[in-house]
Amino acid sequence: MIVGLAVVAAVASIALADVIFVYTGTINVKPMTTTPLVFSTGPNGNEQPYISFTVSPNYDSFTVTLEITNSSAVYYYEAGELTVNTAGYIYVNSISISGSAVNTMTIYITQSSSPNTYTCTFTIISGGAAAPTPSSTCSLSTGTYYISIKVVPNLPVTSSSTETVTVTFGYNVVGNTAVPVPT
Repeated sequence: MIVGLAVVAAVASIALADVIFVYTGTINVKPMTTTPLVFSTGPNGNEQPYISFTVSPNYDSFTVTLEITNSSAVYYYEAGELTVNTAGYIYVNSISISGSAVNTMTIYITQSSSPNTYTCTFTIISGGAAAPTPSSTCSLSTGTYYISIKVVPNLPVTSSSTETVTVTFGYNVVGNTAVPVPT
C-alpha cells in the first residue's frame, strides 16, 4: 500500500510539472551611420516672442513654443526643417494633449523646393480634443522639407490659455504601413 501511494505521488508530481522548451536567439545592435530623419530649426522657427522651434542634441525630436492671440488662426510658416536621408513613410503614432487653449492644430510638411504645396497634412487637434490617430502614412523622398503649424485658438485667449501637445511620429523605411509603436 505504501509503495502504491509512493508511485501515485511520483506520477502525480510528474504530471503537474511544467515543461519548458528553451531556444536561443542573438540580437546584434550597431549604430547607423546616417539617421533616416534629421530635425532642425526652420527659417522662421526662432521669431521671438511668437515662436521658438528648438531641436534635441541628437536631432531626433523637437520642442515648439507658440504664442497665440485673439485671432481666428495663427500660421507658423516654415517653423521647422526636416532633412530626409532615407526615403520612407511618416505617420502620426500618438497624440496627447493637456490644456484647452487650442481648438484646431494642423501640421504641414512641404518640400523646400515647393514650400506652398503640402506634401503631408496631419490634423493633431480637432474641436479641442486630440484627433484620432490616422492610420495613413505620407511618403517622403530624400531631400529637405519644411514643417509649418496652423493653430486655431479657443477664444477668447486669456493669460491662462495654455496647452501642451505631444505628438509621436513614426517613420517606416520598409513599407507604406503605419505600424503602432509601443509607448
